[in-house]
Amino acid sequence: MGAWGSGSFENDDALDAVDALVDGSFTLDELREAVAGDYLEAPEGSVALALVEVALAALGRIDPPAELDEVDIRLLATQLDDAAYELILTAAERVVQPDGSELYELWEDAGEDELAEWRTAAVSSVDLLRSAIAE
Repeated sequence: MGAWGSGSFENDDALDAVDALVDGSFTLDELREAVAGDYLEAPEGSVALALVEVALAALGRIDPPAELDEVDIRLLATQLDDAAYELILTAAERVVQPDGSELYELWEDAGEDELAEWRTAAVSSVDLLRSAIAE
């Protein structure tokens, strides 16, 4: 059984993305491809929300979460540009909306309280990234 929780890193897809960040194999290609479609699948949605936390850490808006202990945030910050931040924001904004996001649907199926817990945390991070990009 895979990991499942309301936190950005409490699922296997997000943790796999962190591993790829650590070993240098991560690219935004899959996320870019996913955003081009009409429907964002759960794996890409989970990665998008984890990347919001990565972006916030790279921008110095939050202390890096423990899950990013092995990621060189300073190096990563030099590799992310405005287009990357916009892509991450665009994907994450879609994830937290009821239409077009499998991850939203899964949380909706889990129950009203679970959806609210997950969405509140995710929207807070998305809003923080939006304001960081706007500055």
